[in-house]
Amino acid sequence: MAWEQNNCPAFPWRDEIPPFHALVAEVLLQRTRAEQVVPVYLNFISVFPNPASLAQTSIPDIEQVIAPLGLKWRAKFLNELGKELVADGSVPADLASLQKLPGVGPYAASAYLSFHGGRRVPIVDSNIVRFYGRFFGFRTGPETRRNRQLLDLADSITPKRAFKRFNYAIIDFTRAICRPKPLHDICPIAKRCAFYRERFRGEFNSD
Repeated sequence: MAWEQNNCPAFPWRDEIPPFHALVAEVLLQRTRAEQVVPVYLNFISVFPNPASLAQTSIPDIEQVIAPLGLKWRAKFLNELGKELVADGSVPADLASLQKLPGVGPYAASAYLSFHGGRRVPIVDSNIVRFYGRFFGFRTGPETRRNRQLLDLADSITPKRAFKRFNYAIIDFTRAICRPKPLHDICPIAKRCAFYRERFRGEFNSD
């Protein structure tokens, strides 16, 4: 979180925004780089200011709006999401109900509650799994993010009060520093990281 103080990007969905826009942002951010999402998100909320406008739009027209992300298959789920929210009357405020919505996976539901719902929910995506695996020194794979032990680890690390700041910090850190090819030379916690210590064991032994 200390690193985040000087490295927090100003994405539009990090402002105070309506719940519908917040949920849409987290859905669009699934498996997609935040920088790519910005122009699509801004256009999306301009074209679809509320769930009803999304529900009443044809899938091909929704596809055109999200086309720059290269994931047109999301259009069907977004249309269904609009219809579901119109029927419900509001965005749900609990994890189980959110995950039942069309196109809303475990990550989007957790991110929505943590960042926009004021709820302490651990955030786990493939980047964060990679970070935990590297830092603590355990192997990870495509299904690790669903592993109960990993989820318990994430829960134990997430602060009880500053959870929103922490979750943004770990997302930004894994995007900027702990990449697939990590930037060890500017990583503030490299020497506490099991992955770094293993790769540069000789350097530590010579100290």
